[in-house]
Amino acid sequence: MNLKYFLLPIVLLLPTMSLLGCATAPVSAGPMDAKIEHQGTSSYVKVVNLAAKESDGFLALQLEVANSDYKRRMIYYRVKWLDASGFQVWDDEPWKPVLMQGSARQNLQARSPTPKARDFRIQFNAENNRPNDPTAPH
Repeated sequence: MNLKYFLLPIVLLLPTMSLLGCATAPVSAGPMDAKIEHQGTSSYVKVVNLAAKESDGFLALQLEVANSDYKRRMIYYRVKWLDASGFQVWDDEPWKPVLMQGSARQNLQARSPTPKARDFRIQFNAENNRPNDPTAPH
C-alpha cells in the first residue's frame, strides 16, 4: 500500500484535532452574508471578508471592511453571541463606532465573552445608509 494514501486522511484530520487528540468544538460555518445583519444598505462601506476560529475555547472573529469613498465614513457594529442551537448566550453588546478613512480597508476583531458561544451574528451599520429593500435578494 502506498504510504501517501495512508497518511492523507490523517493529514486532513489534523486541523480538527487538538494536541491531546480530542476533537475541538466546531465553529459554525456558513456564507458571510448569513452571519452579517445589515442595518440598512451602505453606499460606500462594505464588509469584504469574515474569518472565525476557536482560540482557548472562545470564538475569535476578524471582520474586514472597505471604504470605497474618498471621504471618511463612520461605521458601527456589534456581535450577538449564540450557542450551537442559535440562542443568544450573552447580553446585547453596545454599538462600537469606527471611523473609516477614505479609500481604506480595516480589520475589526472580536472575541466571545463566554466559551458557551458557538456561533454569532454581526450587526453592521454605516453612516448614510439607505433602508433595506425587503424585495432585494441577499
